[in-house]
Amino acid sequence: MTENKKISAGLPYADNAKAILIAIAINICVLFLFFWSDGVTFSGVMGDSLICGVITTIISMWIVYPKMRKMRVLGQIPTQVPESSLMQKLPQNPILLSVVYAIAFAMLALAINAIVLWFFDMQTMNFVPWFFYKLIYTTILSIKIVEFCIFRYVQPDWTKAGNHASADIKKHFQSGVVKNPMPEVSVFKEICSSVTMNIAMNIIIGSVLGGVTVLADSSVIIFPTTIEAIPITGLIFGLITGVLVTHGVMTAIHSAIIAAGPAVLEGASMDKRFTWMPKGKCTLMFLVCICVMLFSAAALWGIMCLFEIDIMNFYQFVIFITVYATILSKLLSYLLTQRCMQSDYIQYTLEKAKMI
Repeated sequence: MTENKKISAGLPYADNAKAILIAIAINICVLFLFFWSDGVTFSGVMGDSLICGVITTIISMWIVYPKMRKMRVLGQIPTQVPESSLMQKLPQNPILLSVVYAIAFAMLALAINAIVLWFFDMQTMNFVPWFFYKLIYTTILSIKIVEFCIFRYVQPDWTKAGNHASADIKKHFQSGVVKNPMPEVSVFKEICSSVTMNIAMNIIIGSVLGGVTVLADSSVIIFPTTIEAIPITGLIFGLITGVLVTHGVMTAIHSAIIAAGPAVLEGASMDKRFTWMPKGKCTLMFLVCICVMLFSAAALWGIMCLFEIDIMNFYQFVIFITVYATILSKLLSYLLTQRCMQSDYIQYTLEKAKMI
């Protein structure tokens, strides 16, 4: 049993970097092979979306499935997992599941890219913006496909078959973090709240400054959505997002820690990459807001420069800021969750609640 305890009980989320980096590397090679240095047309992006979905699925399944199979034999897969009837209806065979996922994610990538390019009237892209655009969507696609591969193979219909570990080992590994990749209502609420408040603030600022204009084609232009004024939007959005996401994540984790009690300290670590951040809610929120405000001001301006977008109408801005909010909220939630799961923060929370 001592030997088994040395084996990590976590699912291969920590090893996702390998699958993601290989998928990105191969997809970028495809980009250089077929699109250097002329850039890409609309139809080229559509074809590349299908290829990217298939390649990424094959790579993800090729890396994830052997690990999951080994963990099942050793009894290392947690038993307390989010069960999904939809996932359990999908094939257990990795080849068949790869076919299903490849079709689904290829069509999803095709649909999303078609909508984005059509909405922003991008019929062509030069190589540099196309490179960054593909890098972003390939990374996001790789992360989601790996999560779905793992999620299928933690379902009880698969884990119970072929699990030959002893009851003692199973008990040791019965707890663990299994991420449900399905969209969460709470995440949508945070994103919608930050986007809605940001749009409202931009309309107010635009109205005060005389920057709300209705064009002849009925499109609406707000002053802070021009390339010159987009840093203002970044500052406002960063403030709103920093407050909402920090409050939401810390409140949820605080409740979870109190519910679990001192037992949650077992296995908690002290990672210097996160422990330097403050433990207090107000101070951590202040730090997050400052960082997100400065980052968003620079990032939104940089994106508009990269894709040569001088001005966005109201509807383009809504899509643009929603996509940006979705990506940023995910990254910010991850960083905050990691901070709040460190042993010093857990102990701080328990001491405030007078539980230790």
